[in-house]
Amino acid sequence: MHLRDRTPQDLPELAAIAARVRAVDGYPIYLPRGDHLAFLTSPVALAAWVAEDDDGLAGHVALNATTSTAVTEAIRAAGIDGDLGVVSKLLVDPVRRRHGVAALLLDRARRHADELGRVPVLDVIATSAAPIARYRHEGWIELGRVAFTFPDGLAVEELVFRAPSGL
Repeated sequence: MHLRDRTPQDLPELAAIAARVRAVDGYPIYLPRGDHLAFLTSPVALAAWVAEDDDGLAGHVALNATTSTAVTEAIRAAGIDGDLGVVSKLLVDPVRRRHGVAALLLDRARRHADELGRVPVLDVIATSAAPIARYRHEGWIELGRVAFTFPDGLAVEELVFRAPSGL
């Protein structure tokens, strides 16, 4: 398995992976118009990577400069200052799981945030037990919880994490 920068040519296959992830995990929880391509490409990422092997794409992660106002406020309330490197859109094809793909992608995004001098953070739906367990296992530090409502009225609660220091 190797990681490389995401290209526009990857997007159709990644949209199919995102659809499979949503069918299995319900992620992303908020997907206006069912548009997986918009989910993957908005907002414009600082960087995005795919995990790939001889069988094709296995996963994806992006690093963004911003996140929701509610998450940003929770990060600032926890005493975190500086530019953020928001790890987002971490997807692993359900048929390709349990092979370390998520750990590779998560580490790549965290390291890139560090290289850019940004504070690596992420948020996750509070009911997403498997991803939360992964982040805790990888040493990510929970900063708090936020609740907010999407434009269509969907209310969610999320946990906010910061990457461990000194890796």
